[in-house]
Formats: sequence, structure tokens, C-alpha cells
Amino acid sequence: MWKGKLFTEYLSTGQQGYVDAEKVLYPDGVEVIDCALGTNPLGMPPSLREVLRNAGEVSLCEYPDPLADNLRESIAVHYPSWNVRSEHIIAGSGSMGILVNLFRLLIGPGTAFAGFSPQFTDGVLQGLYTGAAYHPVRLSSPEYTLSPAGLESALEEGASLLYIDRPHNPTGQVLPLEELDRLAQKAQEKGCWVLSDEAYGDFMEDGESAALLDLPNVVTCRSFSKGRGAAGIRVGYAVTRNAELASALLTLQPPFASGTLDAILAEAALQDSFYLEESRRYVLMAKEKILQGVEKKKDVTAADTDLRVPILLLSQKTGDLVRRLADQGISCEPGKGFFDLDNRSVRLRVPSPPQLEEFLQRIEGM
Repeated sequence: MWKGKLFTEYLSTGQQGYVDAEKVLYPDGVEVIDCALGTNPLGMPPSLREVLRNAGEVSLCEYPDPLADNLRESIAVHYPSWNVRSEHIIAGSGSMGILVNLFRLLIGPGTAFAGFSPQFTDGVLQGLYTGAAYHPVRLSSPEYTLSPAGLESALEEGASLLYIDRPHNPTGQVLPLEELDRLAQKAQEKGCWVLSDEAYGDFMEDGESAALLDLPNVVTCRSFSKGRGAAGIRVGYAVTRNAELASALLTLQPPFASGTLDAILAEAALQDSFYLEESRRYVLMAKEKILQGVEKKKDVTAADTDLRVPILLLSQKTGDLVRRLADQGISCEPGKGFFDLDNRSVRLRVPSPPQLEEFLQRIEGM
């Protein structure tokens, strides 16, 4: 009687998100250095602690603003170089919530999407869950250098969407804006959407965002989880100059997608320029030291990366690099959690400032 009541047709991808990776065991008595999920290594911003101290004055009995109008206006004002208005911005339940709805609008059964692989796994999975086909542009190990040429070929083959991590996850590279612009213009001629997933975008300069591109086929997705240090509030937003897409996204998205307190915290994080600049300075310094340490390991290679971005991809030719790091008390995101990688590779996030020197010593000793 119940057979076939679940519509699971598109769930059998054979790939799990990296958050679902199997449990890793660490040596007893060793403090684990967290280099796994892409949170800000500086921890929660002081500005958010201040908001929370006064949160008793916020009424959580009433429903929130359905469209988070104050937050949308704050985003538009905060990024004057983007030259966007609040109606170009859609706030939602984390950038992941935004991505889910965008994929539902932009692709579906009988269509195909392309992106550099490996890339943010859960984004690809959400695309596959719509019934669309994924045509990955596979990057060459161990450098995994980004080149627009593969995506240009995907355009010629009829892709409906180019899904691009910018900065790239897991390597931390940044496809230059001029190259993205050229690619997006070609995509527009082909009737193809370009989705720039800028989850780590706050580590770039504001003027490097795809949100600057005044093209109807470009949509930019942003998060408060990384550079803004607020992964727990689950607020994200999309920027599009396409009025039809903006209207459709608002229609598709459930009401009250951003909670009252979440939106207030997001506004506070947006205004905390000191925290963001400190995060940028620390990541730049720490990542340079980490790469210098990795260079001394003859059997470990770092993929091409941008020093400003707090993630990097390490690989070795044989063996389990996840296990090797775990033996040193270092957590990571296993390569197995990404398409086209296995556990010979790992994604590392820059550790917190108090743990940096210990991290470098453990890398040297592994």
C-alpha cells in the first residue's frame, strides 16, 4: 500500500555531502585542532555578542518581516559599488536555502548544469535533486587550476546553468571577475544562467563580487557564515538584476524565511567592518605560513589557491591523508565528501589564532 509514496527518483546520486562524512578517531588526550567546516577562524564577532546581550528587548512572539526589508536595504547601502537596490536582493534561510530555491527555478528534468569539479558538494547535490544532469568540468590534480575553457565548452554543449564557486571550494581559488564577466556574456548569448556562489565572498574585495555584473542571466548568492562569522544565524541572500527571477524567487520561497533575531544579527554583522578586516588580515598571514609549512612536506601538494581565502586543498599520491592528519590531532573535510576526490585529498580551513603555531608544528611532524 505504501510502496512508491516517497518520490525519491532523484536522490540516488552515490555521493554524500562532506558534512555527512564518517566519524574520524583522534589520539587519546590530544586537543583536536579544528580545520574542518568553513566557519570564521576568529569565532563569533563581538558585535553579535552585544546584540545578544540586549536581545531581551526583541519580541519573538510576532512573526518576522516576511521579506526582511530592513536587512535588504542595509545590504544595498553597505555595498555601494554593486549599484543595486533592495528589490534586487532576496534574503533567505542561509545561502543554502537560497541555493535550493534557485536550483528549483533555474534547472529541472531534461536540463543540464556544469561547474568546476571538485566543487561545493551540497550545491551540486541540490542541483541533481531537481532531476537535472550534472556535467562537471574536471580539474587536473594536483594543482586543480581553474580555467574558463571547460565551462565555455559546457555552454556549447547546451548547459542551462553554470554553477561557479567564487571563491572556489575546496581549493580557495578566485576566478577573476573579468573572466567571469566574459563567460557570463557568452552564457547570455546562449540563454544560460550563471550562478556565482560567493559563500566565502567576504574574503574578497567588495569590487570583485559578481554582484557588480549588470547582466540578466547572473545571480550571486552570499552568506553571513564565513567572513561575517555568523554561521549559526542561517541568513543568506541572492543578488539579481533580473526582475522576473527576483519575483519568482520571492514567490517560491516560503514566507518568513529569515527570523526576526536572525535578521537583526545579520545587520549587526554587516556593519562590523573591524571584525571583517581583522579576519582578512589573519587569514592572509596564517595561510601564507601554512603553505610555507606544506612546501617542506615533499609528499604533500597544495592546489592552486588565493592567500586571502581561508580554505585550501592538500593531496598526496597514495594513502589516507585524512587519517594522517587525524593522527596529529587535526580535523579536516575528507576528500571523499567531494565529487572526483577521495581521501588522498583533504580540505583544510585556517585554524584559530591560538592554535596556529601548534598546527604548524603538527604539520611539520606528520
